[in-house]
Amino acid sequence: MSAKNATSARSAISESAVLKKVTRRLLPFIGICYIILYLDRTNIGVAALQMNDELAISASAFGFAAGVYFWSYTLCEPFSNYILTRIGTRVWISRIMITWGLVTIATAAVSNEFWLIIARVLLGFAEAGFSPGMLYFVSRWFPAARRGVAMSWIVSFICLSGLLTPLLTGILDSFDGLGGLSGWRWLFILTGIPAVAMGIIFYAVIRNTPREAKFLEPAEREWLQGVIDQEDAQNAHTAHNFSAGIRAARVWVLISVFICVTFSLNGLQIWFPQMLAALGFPSPAIGWVAALPSLVAIVPMVLWNRHSDKTGERPGHFVAAACVAALGFAVAALTVHTPAVAVAAFCVAAIGIYSAMAVFITMPSSFLAGAALAAGFGLINGLGNIGGYLGPQVTGWIKDLTGEFSAAILVFGGAMALAAVITGLLWRSTRNTTKRASVEA
Repeated sequence: MSAKNATSARSAISESAVLKKVTRRLLPFIGICYIILYLDRTNIGVAALQMNDELAISASAFGFAAGVYFWSYTLCEPFSNYILTRIGTRVWISRIMITWGLVTIATAAVSNEFWLIIARVLLGFAEAGFSPGMLYFVSRWFPAARRGVAMSWIVSFICLSGLLTPLLTGILDSFDGLGGLSGWRWLFILTGIPAVAMGIIFYAVIRNTPREAKFLEPAEREWLQGVIDQEDAQNAHTAHNFSAGIRAARVWVLISVFICVTFSLNGLQIWFPQMLAALGFPSPAIGWVAALPSLVAIVPMVLWNRHSDKTGERPGHFVAAACVAALGFAVAALTVHTPAVAVAAFCVAAIGIYSAMAVFITMPSSFLAGAALAAGFGLINGLGNIGGYLGPQVTGWIKDLTGEFSAAILVFGGAMALAAVITGLLWRSTRNTTKRASVEA
């Protein structure tokens, strides 16, 4: 679409009205998919309250089983996103959701540590590509200036998934013994079914690009598709092909940052129910308290991301949020014998880590476009999720070694501080390069 035609289309429609239509149509639906995703990622942490004793799994073995899923996930992530660029989001995300739901349901049948590990590896294969694929999908529907708000919607729904933690803990007790199955087995069954159902609905509802959107008027489709195409074309400083996203130096720096983020986030999510049990919270209260940090994080995270959109600045916003997370974890580690203070500190850490994540996922689109952006998302999310394995595993090692969680929580804070330092150095290097280019020009 030419610049002249885009300008003409813009004059005939309300830009805000179009983006509101897209927001109402897509983001709540995508958000529900993310809630189901995080149910799938956190159910093992709740299941462990019963499962570990029944299957005689140690803390280290549980940490390995919880985190090994990220091995296969990491291995398949870039390739999965490559397939997505070839066959489209609609087909590929539907396939991902249906297969991960089936694997989750099958996990209810495991009988020992070995088969739990196999199930987790298969889950990683099944789920690989979902998050980067969805982030790429959002970039195909929202102009750059609105992506921060769109991404904050996604992270808000991730936070809201914490509301379902009390439901998960309730399943352990309410369904325990039903049909001769333990509560933790029912937990896997009941969290796998929604993924299969939503995968089918996704295929029926979603379209790949604005050009295919029947809920928009022809002029609205033309304008929105034109804006996205123009922004891709105007990124003259980078190539658009898939291999360019893999070769980009900044992508590899962001991988190291994301390793730190997923280390802390997944370590906390997987072990938080057991941390609360160690703090002395009774089983019925654990689900509600476990949901608190992510719920408290929603409003600050949205406001912080809106400020990032308004200023057009990303790295500095990430650094500030990551420092807040590091501080929260440090205080939590030092106050583990004072439950109320520790939970408040975990809330501060959650505000920081979720705000940092919401800003982080907008950063690749500032220097990548088209298939290169899909490659970048896939590589960052894939290799970056090495931290998703290390966080639960290292926490298990530390718990077995020390008998408590305080040192592991302190490591979470150190990882977020390191993420802030790396991003700060990247930010400074990029600014210096831009200044030199301006002087030379």
